[in-house]
Amino acid sequence: MSQNTHTLHLFFEDPIKLKMGQLVYQYLATGNTEQARRWADKLGGADLDALWDAQWFNQEAVAEPGHLTLRFDTGTHDDLPLRALETLFAHGLRAAVLEVFYDQVGETERMHFDRGQWVSRRAFMDANPQWRAVVEPAHQDGEGQDGEAEDRYVCSKDPAKPLAVAKLRLQEEKRKREAQEAAEAFVEMAKAMGKSGKSPVQGLMAVLLLRAGLKGLVHAVVFTVVTVLLFKGFWLWMGLGLVLAVALPLYYMATEHKALRGDDGDDDADQPGDDGPPTVVAAQ
Repeated sequence: MSQNTHTLHLFFEDPIKLKMGQLVYQYLATGNTEQARRWADKLGGADLDALWDAQWFNQEAVAEPGHLTLRFDTGTHDDLPLRALETLFAHGLRAAVLEVFYDQVGETERMHFDRGQWVSRRAFMDANPQWRAVVEPAHQDGEGQDGEAEDRYVCSKDPAKPLAVAKLRLQEEKRKREAQEAAEAFVEMAKAMGKSGKSPVQGLMAVLLLRAGLKGLVHAVVFTVVTVLLFKGFWLWMGLGLVLAVALPLYYMATEHKALRGDDGDDDADQPGDDGPPTVVAAQ
């Protein structure tokens, strides 16, 4: 079964917060929720349900000098541990680095967090140079930070600008919800078309053609508005806009239909009725 393997490096504001965080996660990893709750209360009343997802498995909490490392696996469609990070940042966490290996596609992705925000790799290293040796250990063969050792860490997923973890979590939840709604809508459409005796593929083609038609209509409206505002001849541009409002949707729909049908428009294709020279059969 495919799974996502997570490695989460956690750096706390001070050694006391670090020790409490270590105890919370070590007890959670062993299933001792009573002791975990006790230390979570000392950490500031952190919610255990937010710190730990019941769907995580193969979990491990390793206390290392100066930081805490969590390792756990999830299903391929499970969420990133953004809720846990959001909660930890509210209870003494200073920075974190999340590495996820997607077993299904064989790819690794990294995300960097600093002071409650998702930041770029460079911003993280500029703010926390003392932790680079921890999150990006150099190869033992002397390769250092160049060559292969550097290539290993270029898989960082960086935001265009710093984004609060809470906002990132809400965006991810919205994206997942919209994807689920779209999938459910397609399933319902397929069921409805199946009952009516039509192919779901035809329904999908109809949706794509409708989208192409709307695209042409929008372009026609934009053209009309711009030309009316910038040039003289109001009725001329309005008339031309009306023509385009009919012609452009038809053109885009015809182009989309041709692409969906796979028509290549080659002139060399055999025409109906053109079977070449007649074949002469010798009489026996």
